[in-house]
Amino acid sequence: MSLTLAQPSTLQTTQLCIGSMAIIQYDHRQFPNPEQYQHHCCGLLTMSSNGAQGLAEYKLPEIKGTFDLVRWASVFTSLKGLSLTEAEQYIKQHADHWGPVKTELALSALSDLTVHANSYTLSPTAIILPPRISRAYLIEHGLVYYSF
Repeated sequence: MSLTLAQPSTLQTTQLCIGSMAIIQYDHRQFPNPEQYQHHCCGLLTMSSNGAQGLAEYKLPEIKGTFDLVRWASVFTSLKGLSLTEAEQYIKQHADHWGPVKTELALSALSDLTVHANSYTLSPTAIILPPRISRAYLIEHGLVYYSF
């Protein structure tokens, strides 16, 4: 996998830890052209650390029957509490087991989190900002919402 994190100072990536995560499955019927999404499971993974939020979207083609998002996303629970550096290493170590979709999704959200965490910690006047996408919005617009 060629995706790597934005590189802040080593001190920051080893000190900042993943606090909370959530995954949402969108209700494709709320999209402007829902017929083109009929056979897709799509959604958003969020990771938070120190007031910053990282986001990454996923799309799974050809989901037939029921789809258990909680079971599918359960591999991400092991990232909670890890530093950003440890999380990146963990994801890469488990890439073969997780598969390309989960691996890329986790690395994308982690990279986005790293960028936003840096903007908060590098600014001497940084304040904890509200998440870019609120939990209430995700719950309202989602089909399934799982927070861990």
